[in-house]
Amino acid sequence: MSEADPYFPFYLFAARFPDQAEAERFAFEQWEPEPAADVSDAEFSAWEARNPSWRLKQELGYYMDSDFVELIGSEDGPQYLESLIRSDAEKHQLRTRIDSGYSHFIIVGCESIYGDRKSISGGANQRQPASTATLDYLGEFNVEPAGPGAVGLKQ
Repeated sequence: MSEADPYFPFYLFAARFPDQAEAERFAFEQWEPEPAADVSDAEFSAWEARNPSWRLKQELGYYMDSDFVELIGSEDGPQYLESLIRSDAEKHQLRTRIDSGYSHFIIVGCESIYGDRKSISGGANQRQPASTATLDYLGEFNVEPAGPGAVGLKQ
């Protein structure tokens, strides 16, 4: 049996949030309290339509699986991020893109994005991630196979 590759492909974003709570509200799905059992079907349906809200997904404009999103604080972020990257060239690229003003980093596993909410055609993702009003896109890591000459960084 072959061993799984510990270096999964991911997109990396950075942001400046005022605190951890705000970063979590942005990066993760948020649920309103479930309505009482005696609410009308229309009220319950409206609650279902609003939940969960997820600002990261809304801003990026993708269909995404929240299980493959990780929020990282800036204090240990750069060292931790380097430990997730296979190639020395990508680690160097990461170091050149990290700004000391970032409060948080958000990892989105490449496989977690399964569609483009902004595309009018169906099928696979049609566009690369990009910076948004809240996020700076730092690149895609571990996308090339390991081996001699493998670089692996796309942007």
